[in-house]
Amino acid sequence: MVRVAARSNSWNYEPVTDIPRAAGAACPLVDPGVADPLAGALEPGRTLFLRLRDRMRLYQTRSTDFPDQELQRIKEELGQVYADVSSKLAPDDFARDLEKLALSRECVRCGRRTECGGCWIRVPGDAFSKDEQRVRQLLRKLEGNVLDVGAGEGPYASELAESVRAGRATYLGLDPDRARVELLASRHPWARYRVGTLADLAGEDARFDHVLVLRSYNHLPHPEAALDIAVRLLSPGGTLLVVDNIAFGLVRSRKQARRAERGPGLFEHFRNDSSLEAAHLLEKYPLSLLEKQDVGPATSNQWLLCYQKTTETSA
Repeated sequence: MVRVAARSNSWNYEPVTDIPRAAGAACPLVDPGVADPLAGALEPGRTLFLRLRDRMRLYQTRSTDFPDQELQRIKEELGQVYADVSSKLAPDDFARDLEKLALSRECVRCGRRTECGGCWIRVPGDAFSKDEQRVRQLLRKLEGNVLDVGAGEGPYASELAESVRAGRATYLGLDPDRARVELLASRHPWARYRVGTLADLAGEDARFDHVLVLRSYNHLPHPEAALDIAVRLLSPGGTLLVVDNIAFGLVRSRKQARRAERGPGLFEHFRNDSSLEAAHLLEKYPLSLLEKQDVGPATSNQWLLCYQKTTETSA
């Protein structure tokens, strides 16, 4: 099996220069006259302007973790750009730590759109909680035997606790990190945890009514092999819930960017697949799609796929 390397799931935009623009004034880039701020062939996929009270601040990324085409698609088509408003090494509570940015309406039909990274504005409110709430709603309804693939830090454990304690469900959390498993077991005595991966269950007779792959799909080095096992372990009529995030851009100060780069964080993603890539892999299985939430400019960077198994699969 081909070995794959972990990769980044985000990149930084850092400030370059400010362009004065009074409140209510037209964009100075549309008809700049002699002093053209865009002169010098800016790379639209690697730059953006952030609209401030009396100026537009140009930001640029020098990331080599993503090809230009991917940067452009995530920023322009999917709208996954955020301002980091935290003082952390890395944001871990997206609803509080990140503010979503949106392309200004004036940019949509601008004649210079192909030359420019666009002017982006802050979007009021929280882009993440709505998408997270839907995941939690689905989890609270589960009954029967539940397998959680890649339990990680247990972000959704509380949603399953009541059903397990009431005897309506059993829960097995699977994770390859022994330290994480031991910590989760100490925090959630109602749950069962096991060190390992889906491959460790491949030869066993265990069956599950629900298989969860929650924000761990892009952590799987070989998702197709893992899905083969996950679907085989799933009882007919059972559900497979897959939730994960695509990559995103972070608008940061130079200080924030340097602090994050010096931090202890390690790459844990092997891909930044969207629901489209995941659904393509899942097409070959006897599964019926129950619910799908894609990523777009009006959403967070989190997607969701929920399937029901229709027939038995061969061992």
